[in-house]
Amino acid sequence: MYTRAVPEQTPEQERWAEVYERFDPLQPADNPGWRVERKYSPANAIVRELNRPMGGHKRFMILGGIGSGKSTELLAIAAQRSKQGPVVFIDLVNHFEKRVGDAAALDRIQPWEVVLLVGLGIYKAAQAHFGHSWERRETKSLEKAAKAFIDEEDSPTFDLAKLASTVAVLAGGAIGGVVAGPAGAFAGASLAAVGETGKSIQWRFPLGIPGRALRSDQDQRVQQLLGAVNGLIGTLQSEYETKLSVFIDGLDRIKDRARTKALFVESSLLGSLECDVVSTGPIALHWGSLRKHVRKFTTKTLANAPVIDRTTPESWEPGGPGIDLCIEVFRRRTADLDPGGALIPEPALRKLAYYSGGRIREFVRLIRELSGPAWDDSLSSATDAIVDQAIDSLRAETEAGLTRGHIGILRALIEEPGELPDDELVSEMLDVCLILPYPNESEWFFPHPLLLKVKLADAIAG
Repeated sequence: MYTRAVPEQTPEQERWAEVYERFDPLQPADNPGWRVERKYSPANAIVRELNRPMGGHKRFMILGGIGSGKSTELLAIAAQRSKQGPVVFIDLVNHFEKRVGDAAALDRIQPWEVVLLVGLGIYKAAQAHFGHSWERRETKSLEKAAKAFIDEEDSPTFDLAKLASTVAVLAGGAIGGVVAGPAGAFAGASLAAVGETGKSIQWRFPLGIPGRALRSDQDQRVQQLLGAVNGLIGTLQSEYETKLSVFIDGLDRIKDRARTKALFVESSLLGSLECDVVSTGPIALHWGSLRKHVRKFTTKTLANAPVIDRTTPESWEPGGPGIDLCIEVFRRRTADLDPGGALIPEPALRKLAYYSGGRIREFVRLIRELSGPAWDDSLSSATDAIVDQAIDSLRAETEAGLTRGHIGILRALIEEPGELPDDELVSEMLDVCLILPYPNESEWFFPHPLLLKVKLADAIAG
């Protein structure tokens, strides 16, 4: 077995190696100490609404481009909500990538498949995290409803407990706060992964299968499944006199516009879960009339941090107020590594924040990108050269594949950033973050700042 040799590192290299590890663009900020409150985030408003007793079940969908920080905000809302009651958090990206082993299948997921995963996640969390002992009568209907789908795929066996053990779930809060619950029911307010030992068991239920016919909400098997999952929810909420909150992360990864409509516009299945539900959703819903027709959910947009000053959009000096938020993200993650603030000087941080477009994931990626060259040269402080190198590397990637159609739309946005052009390409451009939404009195849109360096330099100068 090959073991990689670890060279002896200088103190400077040790710091940059740790910076690299802490700035993983694919991981949300699950460390509460790293989270920075975003003034323009809908998170606090959603938490306040969830805490209010009136109005029945609350359902919210957070829309935003890939990398805008939706997962981090969803985790923050779930952590806050867990102080009031039980929370079950379904991580679809983790599930499809690591448990199913088919990340592309998430783009083909159907509403009933999401409901099934929610049911399995609730079953697993209640038993493994909250200490609830399910009775056979409580789980028989879910098993029967799920088998109705898997039988048509000629699967030889179905084991509810084993299947549930593989679902990627976080849980937090308590179900024993009002009446005496079972031992272990009082789990505390922090979120924790449930049943990590399930990784060794292979997922065996076919999900997101290419060519599988879409099933409508009226389908008898779909309704039986919904009823079975709501049965589990009802058991927990009534037995413990509590209010369950379910969080679903990963639906924002769906790129296919027809699938987006099928999930959020043509189906109301997710909004029929009889508990509070908060989910992420694709930014493509924001464009055109789709957002107005999302079924049973209140949609909220997570705009990018406003790093652009509208009076001088081409410059990062001084830039917009969102730059300070990005700097705080860096400071929170490196407070123990860089008490003097020398690793990346503030002017360089401001430049990186501007060219991230206010997308937190992209800012995090830029920090990781420059940490490698800084490690190579054992630098005590990042130089302008490696900062520019990181920015230019991301710029070249962002420019790749641009067409004349894209460029025309981006030029129109520079002229009129208050309105999106009426063009079918806009949906795709929002999704891949060529166009970024920013907050103000009214939401406005602008090309990604990386595109202003070369491709749109003449348009922004004129």
